[in-house]
Amino acid sequence: MNPQPPVTRMRIAARTSSEEGGALADFPILRDQFEAWRTRLAETGWTPWLILGLAVFLRFFLLGIKPPHFDEGINGWFVDQMMKTGFYKYDPTNYHGPLHFYVLLLLQTLFGRNVWALRLPVVLVSIGCVWLCFKFEPLVGRGVSRMAALAMAVSPGFVFYGRYSIHEVWLVLFSMLFILGLLGLWKFGTPNYLWCTGMGVAGMILTKETYVIHLGCAALAIPALMVSNALNRLPDGKPARQTWNYIDLAMVIGVGIAAIVFFYSGTFFHWSGVKGLYQAYAAWFATGHEGHGHEKPWYYWLELIGRYELPVAGGLILCLFCQQFKNLSLRYLAIYGFGTLVAYSIVRYKTPCVSSALSGLSCFCLAEQFYLFLLDTASPHTRHQPFSSAFHSDRRFG
Repeated sequence: MNPQPPVTRMRIAARTSSEEGGALADFPILRDQFEAWRTRLAETGWTPWLILGLAVFLRFFLLGIKPPHFDEGINGWFVDQMMKTGFYKYDPTNYHGPLHFYVLLLLQTLFGRNVWALRLPVVLVSIGCVWLCFKFEPLVGRGVSRMAALAMAVSPGFVFYGRYSIHEVWLVLFSMLFILGLLGLWKFGTPNYLWCTGMGVAGMILTKETYVIHLGCAALAIPALMVSNALNRLPDGKPARQTWNYIDLAMVIGVGIAAIVFFYSGTFFHWSGVKGLYQAYAAWFATGHEGHGHEKPWYYWLELIGRYELPVAGGLILCLFCQQFKNLSLRYLAIYGFGTLVAYSIVRYKTPCVSSALSGLSCFCLAEQFYLFLLDTASPHTRHQPFSSAFHSDRRFG
C-alpha cells in the first residue's frame, strides 16, 4: 500500500516569467530602479548614443599604432620622475600645469608603463568634451547641441589630438565647462552652474598657463555682447534670479583654491611651485612674442581651418552674422569663439597641437551657428526629414 498525499481543493498558481514584475517582483527596490532605467532609456533617443559611439570608436581604434611623439615622451619622462620623487615639481618655464601629470601617474600605476596608459586619459577627456556638448541643450537647443557634438566627434584636429597625450584637450574640457557655467548662471542662476564655472576656472589653471587667453576673451565678450544687444535686442537679454548664496560661492572658491594649491605645491612637498602660478608669465610672454622657432604668420590658424576643418570654417563665416541670432547664448558663443581665434592669431608662437584648444571649442560654438543657419533657411518639407528630426526631436538626453 502506497501512502498518498492529502487531497486538497486549493490550487497554487504557478509563477511565470510573463507575470507582472517577473523575477523582480520580490525585490521592489530593484524593480523600481530597473523600471526607471528602462523608462529613461526609452525617452533618450538613439542619436546622442550614436554620436558618442562614433567619438569612442574614432579615438580608441588602433590607439597604439602611432609611436609616441616627442611631447608625449617628455610627458612620460615627467611621470618617471614622479615615480622616483613621489610628486610633480612644477617648473614655471615649462608652461604646463600639474593635473595631467598626476592623472598619468595614476593610469601608469594601474595599467603599467605603456602607450595605452599614456594616452588613455586624454582619450577619455576628448570623449567627455563631446558628451559635454549635450549639456548645452537647455541653453542653445537640442538640434544645435547635437550638431555641435557631431562636429566635435569627427573633427580631424580634435580626433588626432584626442588620441595624443598632451594638455590642450584638458583645456578644451575645462573651458567648455566654464562657458557652460557662465551661460547657465545668466539663464538659470542655479548653484550647479556656479560649480561648473568655478571648477572650469580651477581646471584651466591646473592645466596650462594659456587659460588667461580664454578668461580674457570670455570677459571681453561680455561688453561686446552688451553692445550687440543694444543694436539688436535679445528676448532673453535679462539675467535670471540667482538662487545660490554666499555660502555656495565660498564653497566653490574654497574647493578651487584647495585643488590649485594641492597640485601646484606638489601635494605639499614643493611649496615654491605655488609661486610659479605668476612666475610663469615672464617666460611665457617672451615665448609668445618671439616664437622661439615656432613663429607663424597671423593667418596660420585660418589656413589650418580651411584645409582640415570645413564645418568650423563655415561657422566662422556665419559668426559675422551673429546679430541675426535671437538666442543670447549663441550670440555670446559666436563673439567668444571669434575673439579666441583673434587672440591666438596675435600670439606669434603657434604649433598645431595648440589648435586643439582652439578648434575644439570653436568647433562647438561655430558649428552651432552653421546648424542654426541651415535650420532657419530650410524649407518646411526639409525640416521634417529623418536626419533633421533626429537632431531636433523632443526626447531628452542625460
